[in-house]
Amino acid sequence: MADDIKENNEDDNEQIKDEVKETDDNCAEEEMQDDISDNEEDQTTEEQLEEDESLPFPMATVVRQVRKRTQSKMISSKVKVAMNEFLGDVVSSVANEMGKTRYSMVEMDDFHRATKPYTYARELEKEKDRVVGELERMKEDLESLIREFERKFALAGVDDLSILRKSNQD
Repeated sequence: MADDIKENNEDDNEQIKDEVKETDDNCAEEEMQDDISDNEEDQTTEEQLEEDESLPFPMATVVRQVRKRTQSKMISSKVKVAMNEFLGDVVSSVANEMGKTRYSMVEMDDFHRATKPYTYARELEKEKDRVVGELERMKEDLESLIREFERKFALAGVDDLSILRKSNQD
């Protein structure tokens, strides 16, 4: 009788293990199918974006450049499209400005003139840093002169106005 109970327990345990395994397998399959469908949707969206003729540049090129500066961050597809469109607008604007040249050939001077609005902010930042640095040096020089002036009068022990009054009275 004890042997029969042992066998039944072993059979029950094996049945439970099989059921748990089947449930785990079913859950794993469902998760894999969800992941596959999500990946398929992402790939479909990426492929649609890459093949989109309305965008001015190949999406892969734009995404590669963005990823270089945003390492280990995910980039929304809306951001990718907006970046591509923005870059297209910049290129159109620069090309239109370069097209205003009076010569038959577009030269580097035309390019620099056309890109000036986009590089001007960077130049202003450099100029600001230069001016602030110069003002800081002037401030340090003035503070040094003030300290030197105060030190000279402190050593003499003379009130600076009393000297002026004596010389004016004579």
